[in-house]
Amino acid sequence: MYWSPFLHFYQPPWQKKEILERVVKESYLPILEILEKNKKAKITLNISASLTELLVEYNFQEILARIKKLAENRQIELTGSAKYHPILPVLPKSEVIRQIKLNENLNQKYFKKVWRPRPKGFFLPELVYDKKTARIIESLGYQWLILDEIAYTGKIGKVNFEKRYLIKDLKLKVIFRNRGLSDIFYTGWLDSEEKFWRAFKNDNRSNNFLITAFDGENLGHHKPGTERIFEILLKKIKTLTISELLKIYQKQETIEPLTSSWSSREREMKEAITYPLWFHPQNKIHQLQWALTKFIVKIIGKNRKNANYKKARILLDKALNSCQYWWASATPWWSIEIITEGAEKLVEVLKTLKNLDQKTIQFGKRLKEKIISVAQIWQNSSYVEKLKNAYLKDEPIRYFGGKIIK
Repeated sequence: MYWSPFLHFYQPPWQKKEILERVVKESYLPILEILEKNKKAKITLNISASLTELLVEYNFQEILARIKKLAENRQIELTGSAKYHPILPVLPKSEVIRQIKLNENLNQKYFKKVWRPRPKGFFLPELVYDKKTARIIESLGYQWLILDEIAYTGKIGKVNFEKRYLIKDLKLKVIFRNRGLSDIFYTGWLDSEEKFWRAFKNDNRSNNFLITAFDGENLGHHKPGTERIFEILLKKIKTLTISELLKIYQKQETIEPLTSSWSSREREMKEAITYPLWFHPQNKIHQLQWALTKFIVKIIGKNRKNANYKKARILLDKALNSCQYWWASATPWWSIEIITEGAEKLVEVLKTLKNLDQKTIQFGKRLKEKIISVAQIWQNSSYVEKLKNAYLKDEPIRYFGGKIIK
């Protein structure tokens, strides 16, 4: 059996040093040490340039140097992505390209020849996919995407992992992750190697080719102990990078992947609710957040000659990160503090532009205040708990930052 483990390393641009230090200690260093001890082990890794920037700022450049060395030794294959982890399909083409280029430029600076001219593969933040974004990614020179298996037919359990896939009308290849065998690294259920093999046997689809993809922070930081299970499995299963796996496949199928994310559920796919945790059509906060986001993007585009454009532009790049939308889903992720901070960061872009008319600033402020007001109403009522309970009823226990999500 061949296993292609895909890990995603990311921290939001305003992450606090003490939290990053904990993640470095609990996840990043242990993962790198596992690879350094096991010379035959290979992974495919996406490290968002948002995290690269933080590691440099907070003096954790050792992490970057060790990733680079492992990539030089062909134990790590790096991938492209979008720097600040935005939900790409919701953004205009110009913003998508900008975020991808920002990611390329910074990571190329620190990873040198193992990055140039760019990686073959691309990681869509949250595996949020649509055909429009795929066309952009292909036009920038990338050769493959990793997607969640629900993108194949809208149902779990339908992907044949014995072949590679090609997107219809594009040259972009697709590899699907096995959702069940990926997500167990995020749950409280997986506490031994034996349980992994039990899940593997029950899945019964990956006897020759196993593809997992999940946040690297799941190993050690979110769920202590999973990093040790990961190491045991790396020692027992022959591992390949995604590009290596694509080369050895003998079969290929042309498909039209469905608009989706790595958390989309079957009933949501039937209702065309494709990005539920970030842009749910029935979530009033999401609707207001994206109304504000699109308004700010429009204003920044009209003020390229503004004296403070560069400063405001950087603020917007960072403000587009996916966190504020995710924490507004209440399924089960909820933080009124992050919702508020996200809205304030967007409005800060308007305030930074020099001599911007007050009517424009006030419009942005009103949207921000509506976001905060609705969030407060949700929190002060039973609505958030109602949404959380309804969601978690069908979900396994999950951990975040070492704590059970309730």
